[in-house]
Amino acid sequence: MNQPMLNRALTWTGLVLGLGALGLQFSISVPAYMANGIGLPAALVQFFSFFTILTNITITVIYLSALASWSWLDWFRAPKTRAMMVGVMMLVMIFYHVLLRPIWQPEGLFLVCDYLLHYAAPILFALWWGLTQKHGTVDYADAPVMLVPPLVYLAYVMARGALTNAYPYPTLNAFELGYGQVAINVVMVAIGLIILYVITIGIDRALARRLATA
Repeated sequence: MNQPMLNRALTWTGLVLGLGALGLQFSISVPAYMANGIGLPAALVQFFSFFTILTNITITVIYLSALASWSWLDWFRAPKTRAMMVGVMMLVMIFYHVLLRPIWQPEGLFLVCDYLLHYAAPILFALWWGLTQKHGTVDYADAPVMLVPPLVYLAYVMARGALTNAYPYPTLNAFELGYGQVAINVVMVAIGLIILYVITIGIDRALARRLATA
């Protein structure tokens, strides 16, 4: 398979995986929330408050941006955006595997969605980025800027949690843990994400050098 065909195959695979997994998760999660007495508007807010959902939506739109030429997708085409999402998706996978999987035991379609969104999607996106993208334009100085979207998300969930006592992840539950412990948790995750960004940028630069000498 030549490079253009590989690029297109991986992009379509990522797009279909993202749409399928997100659609399935939506179709089972929102009714489950409503069955527990949550109204539809609150159920929708709950669904879209999970970092996993928002990040998987983002990479699905990135795949779309590689297939469509619409100008509103330009931010998703930026090398910095795509490199940022490699680090973020690795964080999604590691965070789930280390911290959430031991305390969350989904079954049936919920288990299928968990594996698709937390394992298959991050791994496929990293492969897609490494094999299909041009490399060498992202710098280590970009790493702090890449923290801005996750910090915006953090500000949102903490503000929502302060009003509703509803937090999407146990590590952010200030009602139970207190803001001091949550702050420590956030700093640890932020350090981990910075490390993942540095690794991603290092790989990006190494791939650029390899292609330059090939």
